[in-house]
Amino acid sequence: MRGPRDNDGSAGPREGGAAARPPWRRPAVAALAAAGAASIAIAFLGPVTAVRAGTRHAAACLASIEAPRGPALPDCRPELRWFALPSRLSWTYEAASALSEELGVRAAVAEYVDAAVGRPDRAALARATGGVETARAMVAAGSRRITFEELGPACGAPSLGREAARLGDRRTLLEQPDRWPDWHVRVHALRAALLEGDLERAIEIARSYAGMDPRDEDLRTTVSAVLCLGTAEEAKRGAALLSLIEENRASKRHAGMARDWGDVRAVIDACAARAGVEPPPMPENPEAGVASAVAARAAQRVRLAAAAGGEGAAEAKQRAVRAIRDLLGSAVALEPRARADLLAVVLAEDDRLDAAAAAALARPEPEVDDLAAGEDNGAAAHGAAAHGAAPAPWVGSPLAADWLPERGLERPVVSGALRARAAARAVELAGSPLLSPAEGDALRAAAVALALHAARALALEGDAPRAIDALDHADALAPALAPEAARALARSSAWAVAGDRARAIEIVERVDLAAAPPALRAAVLLQRAELLASQGRGLEAARAAVLADDEAARAASIRLPREAPHASAGLAALDARARWTRLALARPPAASPLRQGSPPAQLPADLSAAFPWVGFARPDAPWARDDQPALARALAAWSAARDATPPERRALRYAALRRRGDAPRALVPYAALAAQLLDGDGDGDPEVWLDAFLALDAARFSLRHTTFARAEAARWRGDTESAAAWQRRYEALRAVASDPTRAEIAGYLGL
Repeated sequence: MRGPRDNDGSAGPREGGAAARPPWRRPAVAALAAAGAASIAIAFLGPVTAVRAGTRHAAACLASIEAPRGPALPDCRPELRWFALPSRLSWTYEAASALSEELGVRAAVAEYVDAAVGRPDRAALARATGGVETARAMVAAGSRRITFEELGPACGAPSLGREAARLGDRRTLLEQPDRWPDWHVRVHALRAALLEGDLERAIEIARSYAGMDPRDEDLRTTVSAVLCLGTAEEAKRGAALLSLIEENRASKRHAGMARDWGDVRAVIDACAARAGVEPPPMPENPEAGVASAVAARAAQRVRLAAAAGGEGAAEAKQRAVRAIRDLLGSAVALEPRARADLLAVVLAEDDRLDAAAAAALARPEPEVDDLAAGEDNGAAAHGAAAHGAAPAPWVGSPLAADWLPERGLERPVVSGALRARAAARAVELAGSPLLSPAEGDALRAAAVALALHAARALALEGDAPRAIDALDHADALAPALAPEAARALARSSAWAVAGDRARAIEIVERVDLAAAPPALRAAVLLQRAELLASQGRGLEAARAAVLADDEAARAASIRLPREAPHASAGLAALDARARWTRLALARPPAASPLRQGSPPAQLPADLSAAFPWVGFARPDAPWARDDQPALARALAAWSAARDATPPERRALRYAALRRRGDAPRALVPYAALAAQLLDGDGDGDPEVWLDAFLALDAARFSLRHTTFARAEAARWRGDTESAAAWQRRYEALRAVASDPTRAEIAGYLGL
């Protein structure tokens, strides 16, 4: 019979046998095994958890930069500690390294943007450029990624040039322009030099870029056009570069699309004339694009023929004039303002034009809009002057800011002196006994319109006395049809655009508005408000702005016939401008900044969505229709933003930066209002902030419009130094654009 086994638990240990294992040993071993497994799991999963936690903390820190906060920029770089150990371990190396890199990139860019938006400061902006360059080098030596999207909204790889262009940092763009690899940044560098009014610097940069043989069309055309503003040799080189663009656009399609090349041709002809060489022939049998800018090139041919001199010049000019007469008499649809410009060229340059032919040209078919339906965003309805007994075009003389030039070569470039000669010739021909009363009235009405256009052109050239002479001439032609308020507004605009604001305000301060219609009263009061603000008379300016807005609302309530689209557009523009001006100038308790019936001035909980898109960048957008409340909501948001706390205003500046590209044509009050998002008490430099805020919108306006608006906005806030700097830039650009040999080139470049 077998005995019990040792240590099987069925019997006690035998005497003298081995000691039994204690009962706690097996659980201890299990615990130690579990602890070891846990340690291994923690060692493996801990870095993963740290990466996830670091991602949350870093994203929250970066988001706080654009949230309401104090003036100090949140420092997010300490969050790199979360990724230090994981970036040394094989299983978390890739994720941790990528997040570390992204955090460094975003922190560097945030510092640069903060110096322009959070607490605008020019010296801080210059210092922050080094961080962006370091971040770029880090990415180039590391992941070489082109986008970052783990710690916030997707953004591109760091590029100092792109960031400088985005923030309107002209100093950085111009410091070392050859270092920018992107073609669009180089275009921004050229535009920055022009915006500074530094033509020599722009030509120097263009000369350098031309030596690199740029292949992108937009860069090549910009470089060539800037060269054409220089010496004869540089103009010759610019024409040669442009001829390649013209040929390419006329012969090649890309992805089924083609680009028009008529405006390039106008610049080529101007360049060749400045260089004293024959322009290359136009493309024969083009297979792509269109020879656009027909009206501009037709007027240019007359000017170039007249300036050429020598044998055959007179006949060449007559051929060019006959081509314009054929164009005016053809079925080609011409924009009303272009038609008026071409009529001015024919009247001034065609000695063989008789009274009957002139009257026929001055009286287009009824379906063609009238000659005086001229300036975009005018104060009110323009009269159908070219149709004989219609009111004279004085009724709609635009505000000074609406006299500023537009971008591009859509319209012919016609000097003020030529327009004045055309007006005088129209009066001379109107006295012919061979004309019927209706034909004579049409020519006299055309003369009034041409005199007004001459005044505008002369004022833009800086010649206010001759502009006033042109207005006196128009006044003498139509004394009964020219309301006193309209005449005063036109004279005030001439002095304001030419630079004499003291005379401009004197005129509109003493005019009697009792007999003027609401739209004209609104326009005069708006002019008065803006000029008073530029002289530092804030309370008077606010009162005038409120009165102007009331009159504009009254004018907008008047229903116009469908046959008056220009009148409706003019009233809509006047109404919008009055509301922006009132908001910029009127402050409680003295006056309400918003029109009665406007939405309440309050901000949403999410400040990043404070500013709705209004549609000024695209006037035909669905949200820009009359029945949409976008404008009223935008004005209410701006009113609330201006009165927000400093931390909220800082967040709202970031929000406004993301809503750029929607600036109204009322650029002066818009810029002045944006500057009010700074509290003026050490919160930052308004000029640095406005450079960033308007950087995207600037491409929609001519450079002269931009410099004029910035100078006026500086005057409104009492910054005489900045106003003087912008005025110098405006005058430098005016000198270039007023040179007949460079006029088309300046138009193409957006001067």
